[in-house]
Parts: sequence; C-alpha cells; structure tokens
Amino acid sequence: MYSLTKYARNLSDIAVAENSLSLGLTLTEFAESPLTENGRDNGRIKVDISSPQSGIIKINARVRYTGKDSTQVISTRPSGSGIVDEDDNYTIFKTGMLEARIAKTGAFRIVFYYCGNPITATSLNSFFNTRRPEEYTGACLDIAPGESCFGLGGGGSVELMGRKEETNNTNESAAFNKIPFFVSSRGYGVFVNSYGSVKFDFASQSGAIAFSQEGEALEFYLFAGNTAMDVISAYTGLLGRDTTNNPICEGLSLNYSGSFDYTEESILADLHQASDYGITISEIWLGHGYLPKHLKTGYSWDLTRFPDPAKFIRKLHDKGIRVGIALSPYISDTVPEYIECVDNDYLVKDDNGIPVLADYEGGSMGIVNVLNQSARNWLGLKFDSVLHTGIDLVEADFKYEILNVPGKPVSFYNYFAVAFNSIVKDCASRCIGSDNDSIIRNSTGAGDLISPYRNIYMNKNTASYSSLACAVNNAMSYGMTGLGIINMDVPSIATSSPTLYTRWAQLAMLMPHFRLPVPFCKDSDMLVNLKLASNVRYGILAYLESCCMESSAYGTPVIRPMQVEFASDKLAYKCPNQFMLGPSLLVCPVFSGAGNVSFYVPSGVWTNLLTREKVSGPRIVSRKTDSGEIPLYVRPNSILTSHSGDTITFSCFELAEGNVAAAEIFGQNKTASGIINVLKHDGRITVKTEGFGRATKRIILTGITNVAGVSEGFPDIDQYGTTVEFASNELIVTLG
Repeated sequence: MYSLTKYARNLSDIAVAENSLSLGLTLTEFAESPLTENGRDNGRIKVDISSPQSGIIKINARVRYTGKDSTQVISTRPSGSGIVDEDDNYTIFKTGMLEARIAKTGAFRIVFYYCGNPITATSLNSFFNTRRPEEYTGACLDIAPGESCFGLGGGGSVELMGRKEETNNTNESAAFNKIPFFVSSRGYGVFVNSYGSVKFDFASQSGAIAFSQEGEALEFYLFAGNTAMDVISAYTGLLGRDTTNNPICEGLSLNYSGSFDYTEESILADLHQASDYGITISEIWLGHGYLPKHLKTGYSWDLTRFPDPAKFIRKLHDKGIRVGIALSPYISDTVPEYIECVDNDYLVKDDNGIPVLADYEGGSMGIVNVLNQSARNWLGLKFDSVLHTGIDLVEADFKYEILNVPGKPVSFYNYFAVAFNSIVKDCASRCIGSDNDSIIRNSTGAGDLISPYRNIYMNKNTASYSSLACAVNNAMSYGMTGLGIINMDVPSIATSSPTLYTRWAQLAMLMPHFRLPVPFCKDSDMLVNLKLASNVRYGILAYLESCCMESSAYGTPVIRPMQVEFASDKLAYKCPNQFMLGPSLLVCPVFSGAGNVSFYVPSGVWTNLLTREKVSGPRIVSRKTDSGEIPLYVRPNSILTSHSGDTITFSCFELAEGNVAAAEIFGQNKTASGIINVLKHDGRITVKTEGFGRATKRIILTGITNVAGVSEGFPDIDQYGTTVEFASNELIVTLG
C-alpha cells in the first residue's frame, strides 16, 4: 500500500476564544503513486494554539475528534498568559517573549519567534495524516544550517541530527529509554504530549525535523529560552522536578546487587577490610539480595542470612552508613502472596485473561499491574513493610524487556515504568521522609521527572572502553531530557580489566551519585587509584552538592555536553565524549588502556585541578595519562568550594579583570546557603560573602602570588598561589 499524505495548505477560518487561537485548515492530498492525482483538497484539520504558562506555546492539531486522548501525559487549559494580536500580514499569538505568527494569506505557515528573532517554523507540510496502513498525525519544523538537537532520553550519542528515533521502549535496550522531548541549539525545545509511540526524524532525509504519532490528533508544547538550559528549565517547570534534598554519597557506595550469597557477617567483614585500606564507605546497596535466594521476587528478608534485619541496619547506621535495597513489581509464583495476587486480579494479563509469567532460575514470576489502583495499593503496603525496617535508600528496579504482553498498546508499556516509579517514590516519602527519599530508577518514561537519580549502567556481560564512552553519552543525553541528576553503576571487576575498571570508577566518582560493585578492589595499584579518585570527589563535594541543588531548583543537568555549555564555539561540537560537570569543571574521560587521551579546551586559561597546570585555549590537547589521573580542568573565572569541619574554602581560578566570579554554596543539610562574589579590578581583589554564619572562611587565589596587603588576616604565599583566612563579610586583597 502506498502512503497517502494530507498537507495543511490553506487557512480557511480563524477564531479567538479564551486567550487561545483556533485555526481551520484545508488538507491537500499527496500520494506516493504515479497513478494517483495529487493536489486534491480533501478534508480539514483544526489547530488550537494556547499557552498553559508564560513563554510556552501549546499546539493541538486534530483531523477529527474521536474522544478524549487517554495517552496524554499532562492536561492543561488555556491561561491568561496568551494574547492574540494582528497586523496587516499576520495573526500573532504571544506569551511572554515567545510568539507564533500565522500568515493571513498564501500557503499555511506558522513562524515561531523568541525575543523578536525567528527560531523555527512549521512550513507547507506542517501537519499531515498518512496511512502506513494506520493513520498518523504529525508536524514538521524547519531547521537552520548547523543546528543541533539533543534529548529523547538515553542514547549512544548526544547529537540527534541525522537520526530516526521512536519512543517505543519495548524496542529499546534497558539503558536507553526514550522520552518525547528534545531541545535545539536555536533556543527552543519540543515535548510531544503522549505516552504512545512517537516517531522522530531529525533531518535524515529532508531539511526538517518531523515527528508524528498514531491516530488523528497530535499535541505538543514548544518552549523557548536564551540557552538550552533555559529551555530545559521551562520544560521541567511545566512537567515537574524533584525538589527533595537527597543526599549524595560522600565516601564509596558499594553495590551488592545480583548476589544472594552475602550475609550480615560478610558485609561487616567487607567494611572492616575497607577501613583497614583507609577507605570510607558511606552507602551499602543490597539490591534484591536481602530476599531468600529461592524467592528473589518477594517482600520478606532472608532470616537465615539476616536473623534480625532492623538490628543489622542499626549496626550500619552506627557506622555512619546508609542502606539501600531494590524494589520491583515482579512476584515469584513460589511466595504466598502470589495466589492472593492471582485471585484478586492484581497481575498483568494477556488477551486471554491469563497472568503473564516470565521464567527465571528460581521458577516463574508474574508482574503486579501497577496501572490497577487496587494492585497499586497492595504493592505499596508490601513495600512499606520492607522499608520500615530502617532502609534509607531505594532502587526502583523495573526494566521494559521483562514486560512482554501481546496486544498491549505502546502507551501501556511507556506508562508502566512511570507508574511504578511513582509508587516507589510515594512509599519512600512515607517511610524514609520526603526530604531524604533517595531513589535510583532503572527505567523511565514521558513526564517521569520527580525521582532524583536516573541509573546509567552497562547492559552487557563484558565491559569495554566503547561501552564506557556510551555511558558518558547516555548520561549527557538523559541530562538534556530533563533528568538532570544521575547515578552511574560501575561494572563488575570480573567483566573488565583492572585498567578499564579503574577508568570507569574514576569517572563514576565525579557523578552526582555512583555505585561500585562488590568486590570493589583486587590489587594494591587499583586501591591507590580508587583512594585518589575518592579524595578528588571529596574535594569537590560541596561543588557537586551545589550543582545538584541547581538541578533540583531549575532542572538544569549536572552533566552537560560541551556544545551546550559553549554554544557559540563550533569546535565544541566536535567533542562528543568529554563534558562539563556543572558550569565550571571540564572532565576528559580516558578511553584507552594505554592512557592516551585527546580533549578540547575552549577559549581562556584553564587550570588542572590536581596539578595546577595551566592550558590556554582554544586548542586540542593530546597526552598520555597515568593510571591514577583523569584530566579535570577548571574554567577561567570560577570558584570551587570545599568543606572541612567548620572551615569552608573558596578556591578561585584565573580571575578575569573586571568580571565578577560568583558561587552559591549549600550546607551539609542542603538547606542553608551562602554566596560569595569575587572581583579583580584595578590592582585589587574584593571578596564579599553572605550567609556563612560563624564558619571559618579561607580563600585560595590560585596562580596569584603578587599580594602586597590584605584587609584582614595574613597572606600565605606558596608556588600555587595565595591563601588568606578571614572572618568578616568583606576581604580586600591589594596586589603589588
């Protein structure tokens, strides 16, 4: 069967109501067949333009109304932020600094403007309805030369241009969930409001971005901003953010997931060994291993290995260690609750009404249907009973490939993970506390933005430098989709070489959250490198906390692609495997067993955080690194902070003449914050602070040794710069 496309060609009528704009458009047929007459007007499409929030435009297009769309992620009504205006040539819909201009005459076209500048447009083939043999409704957006797009959830590469993608997560690797949101380098982003399968084509065959979904309707939101970060902030502001003050691991986080052989005694022995090594452990993740080995998908502790779970957890708490477990919607057919689930219709069923079962080494397991409210409530109570033993951290362990139910629509699969994550989040909030309910989630879907850590992990049995590079790109891609804070799982030592394992661990320790597998070390050289990486993490912990708090407040990603942070630098677009950690740290992962690495340094003088070596950009740097080294450079005119007891240290790097360097610092409870501003101008440096109470303050002026005097304290000058301790809210440093 050939494809029949109906293009929205001519504007037939227009109406204004409730701060919104309604357009009636004539459809013109085009068929991919030489035997069919093209250009015939046939049908009509209605396009409603409204604004749910200032600076956001909602487009709803439908050929026919066939009932309420049950696959929508959010439902919004027109608000008072939308204003309809016109001039001689255009009807104009305005909201904030964003406009949609519709030409009154000629072929149908909507041009979107931000701050008076065009950012994209829907052209002649903007809305269409095709038969493949199903009907689809979609839209096309014009692109500009050199435009880049990012997002759509996980992916092996950050750049979307030239690719085709589909948000059908049953077709995806567990590590690469797709979400129908992308952001463009031209300062706009699009979210397609659907749990269903949305097809995207980023100029793979034409000079346009096309997206479509099944049926005779399509709804999408267009966001705009001065930067990609502004766009993501607007998107997460509409769909939601995780605003809880979740802890990030200060020491090592050990992951026992996948093993059912460890015991209370063996875990305590591991901790004793780590202490002998001089390693601080701050978290223990038990995975599903707290369950009996023959009941891997139940809700009761293995009392043989853990006779008194609450007492065991208290022992770990006494050592300052938080405890995490994994929760899943799976249930073994050997546990007593299974019969209860079958009899009460709590399990996912096939078209014949038979529970869907998956085999594993311990037997078979069903899947609790979290879309059934009664089943949802029942599962929540089971999770509560486990968490009330004193658990601090939770992993929402669901993967799409387990859910294989013939006949179910794509929206069922895509929403399942979102619903399950919501249950785990609710249970953690009740049992752990809404301000401390740290959640790692292994799968996600559209609109699922309120759990803190999206897990980045390897979905293969053997690790490689290529899979490490893929993990880096995956972290950046999720960040550009509104999942700003991530956890990285390091693969087992058994699946990689000691060098590769070390490189992966070094990188993971720079992430907001990470987990090392048990055993986490097997030789002395590896131990030295892990301790060094752990010390580096501790040194930037306050900076990481600030980055995470910024992400919670604004939705901005902690892990940022170079081409996003340096949008006007065309060379930055050629560096897919390095990234910015927050706004100030350049991370250059090593993807070579020999330690060879090449990375790009943007304009300015950048400082190696560990060696204080300075590199002037823009330039490509190639070098051989030691096994314990990962290139980590500080951006010019940046301030990094660190805590040690009651002392807070501000390290300033390459202060720019006449430009203020600033940083906001959060306390250990992440609620109290302080601000520091530093200005280098006309032979002196002025330091102003606010909100640090009685903390001892120390400033390090990296690379500055020509200090003639200070308004308070005494300058301590060495080869790396000048250090001054001060107590007041203002410090003046005079340069000689």
